Amino acid sequence: MSLTVVAGIVLPMRRRSLLAALISLPIALSACTGESKPQDPTAALAKAKATFDTAKAVTIDLASSIDIPSGHNGVKGAKGTGIIDATTPKFKGQVTAVVNGTPATVDMVSIGAKSWMSLFTPKLAPVDLADLGAPTPSSFFDPATGLSQMLAKATDTRATGEQRYGKEVLQTYAAQLPGSLIKALLRLGKDGTTFDAVFGIEPASGQLRQAKVTGNFYEGISSTYSVVLTDYGKSIDIPRP
Repeated sequence: MSLTVVAGIVLPMRRRSLLAALISLPIALSACTGESKPQDPTAALAKAKATFDTAKAVTIDLASSIDIPSGHNGVKGAKGTGIIDATTPKFKGQVTAVVNGTPATVDMVSIGAKSWMSLFTPKLAPVDLADLGAPTPSSFFDPATGLSQMLAKATDTRATGEQRYGKEVLQTYAAQLPGSLIKALLRLGKDGTTFDAVFGIEPASGQLRQAKVTGNFYEGISSTYSVVLTDYGKSIDIPRP
């Protein structure tokens, strides 16, 4: 049996091998658990935009911390599936909003510029969202004007670390967004203002998983909208009601 001496102690060969493995273990663990180097923010956001725009479909969960002021209509949340298309984007799901002073959660279908919802009726009926001062949900899924424009028009972007989402570890990026973009997306906010944004991107796939936008959606009231995007590519049929 082979022997070796460690700190004056004679060890058999098998114990020497085990000792060497234990000494090297912290180095291996450190290499496995260390944070990955974040991608260049501009490149990461560009990849996330391209990934979203070409996904064909995505599941959306939109929520807000807003207490909608008296006398205003507004969207507080939305859950459903969006079909990403430059010509005829679509949405099907539920929207939580305040309409003419009444809070409601309604079923909604939105195809292109037209929308239908089940407000005060069991069936989907046509609705002019522009009259309500509300955004058309399908517009979120138009690559030229929708949610992915947040990635295209973000400024002062910087990597801010990692954040766990379920089994995923997202790379986060902070940025500024122009008020004109928020106004176009949500019919809220004002031109000439800025909003703070944080994006959570799954680095391997390039998928935008989370986005949080904070600012004065209503005059003098700071609040946050957040969106979670999952099931990239999982499409559903959305026919006209």
